[in-house]
Amino acid sequence: MMSFAALVVGGAIFVGEAVGLGEPSGCAATAMIVDARANVPVTADSQQLRARIDAASASAQAAERATAREARRKHCVEALLAYADLAPEAYGRERGESEATRARQMAAATSAGVDGYVSPRGPVPASRPEQQWERRRRRLVGHTAASGVFTGIGVAMLTVPWIVLAASCRPESLCEGYGAIWASGFGAPIFVASVIPLGIWATRLHRHLRACPPGLALHRGRARLGLAGSGLRLDF
Repeated sequence: MMSFAALVVGGAIFVGEAVGLGEPSGCAATAMIVDARANVPVTADSQQLRARIDAASASAQAAERATAREARRKHCVEALLAYADLAPEAYGRERGESEATRARQMAAATSAGVDGYVSPRGPVPASRPEQQWERRRRRLVGHTAASGVFTGIGVAMLTVPWIVLAASCRPESLCEGYGAIWASGFGAPIFVASVIPLGIWATRLHRHLRACPPGLALHRGRARLGLAGSGLRLDF
């Protein structure tokens, strides 16, 4: 049984080594070097520093072009160490020393067998004005609805017990309104604490709706409650 398990584990490791399982595509030094180049102005005094940046970039590109794992690691370590040497000149002493330390730590980890590769991150698309407006509208609607619910609870606790008491009382009987008094004692603070935020959020929502971007179609539909994963989702 143990021999079979060892055979399965060994086969998995062999396949992982053969296909490069879990090994991302880019050297971590690539993005660092790009940032350093962008931080160095193109002047006569910076020509030597920019030449060193180009050399470090060449090592990073060689790491990404290499097909053998050892070659990728070797070139990536060279790029990280080259970046560590030039970082203080590119960024200044304080940030440069921090960047150099980080690069040397990554180079040491890569040399020890830990991958120094990261998946290249694409630029995060900026939110369009219409998306920002819609996101804020949903947030304002949510706040307004929550305040409205608590305001309704407060109104119900203030009025319903007294209505029930008045409907159940007869002229010939003595009515005791202790329950209505207790309910009103809880309902009044809830009403006062929620009606003010309700007015604020409703006003903000009204102003936000008036500032709707031109050409944006506002769908005024009913709120829908549905299942989303392991919970409930309210769409409005």
